Amino acid sequence: MTTKIHPAPALGGNYDLRRLESTQLGGAETAHVGLVRIAAGIRSPAKGLRASARHEIAYIVQGTVRVDTAAGSRTVNAHDVIVSSPAEEHATTALTDTTIFFVLIDPPTGV
Repeated sequence: MTTKIHPAPALGGNYDLRRLESTQLGGAETAHVGLVRIAAGIRSPAKGLRASARHEIAYIVQGTVRVDTAAGSRTVNAHDVIVSSPAEEHATTALTDTTIFFVLIDPPTGV
């Protein structure tokens, strides 16, 4: 699985900054930032896999999802971070009511 899941690290003290990953964006021109709520049992897309953007970063605000790629499936929990490699096709299924904060870098036209 190329998509990387970063479980929420234990943070402590007055200021604890953790760099999870660095990525080369290769001249990105557009970024979309937003929130999505997915009700338990809903899959996006409904069938198959799709690439949402050249690069995708998602923070699970609340809930639990399963992320499926051609390479396999992973369960992702609240406070974990997902970093998808360029244009990797995937599907997301909410296992519980879930809210996700996302950044799509160079998304396809119309997103």
